Amino acid sequence: MVCLFYKSMMQFTFVTQVSASRDQVATLFDQSLLLKLKPPLVTMRLLQYDGQFRGDELKFAVGIGAFTQTWHGKITQHRYTQKDWLFRDEEISVPHPLKRWQHTHALQGNAQGTLIIDRVKFQGKNRLYTLLLCLPIALMFLLRKRPYQRWLSAR
Repeated sequence: MVCLFYKSMMQFTFVTQVSASRDQVATLFDQSLLLKLKPPLVTMRLLQYDGQFRGDELKFAVGIGAFTQTWHGKITQHRYTQKDWLFRDEEISVPHPLKRWQHTHALQGNAQGTLIIDRVKFQGKNRLYTLLLCLPIALMFLLRKRPYQRWLSAR
């Protein structure tokens, strides 16, 4: 994990190795996987999922207990080449206390299978919120490693 603070946005990069080809992993990157990546203690209900192509949107209700907010994002970039596959989702509207969100999902094939690279940039409503969000967001992405490996590795 790499963590940087740059131009008022926090940036993280998380890398997970899975033992399946990039093309196999890409076909499993869908709404079922999204639901399996839900952090513990968080409720999540998928309201809209169009896919991972530019212009597609996703929307879900997220919360803890009875407190629920809507997360609405749009795919702003998509690329599939022989070298890598990636797509980026950015906020249309995000729950309080977030202000901005950008998440790039990248897959790169290697001799052991595929590297899943999550690059996350976010900003809170102010600098304090940005700093307070670091730990929960980092934890949320660290907790993705096991579901990624379980769901996406060759069986």
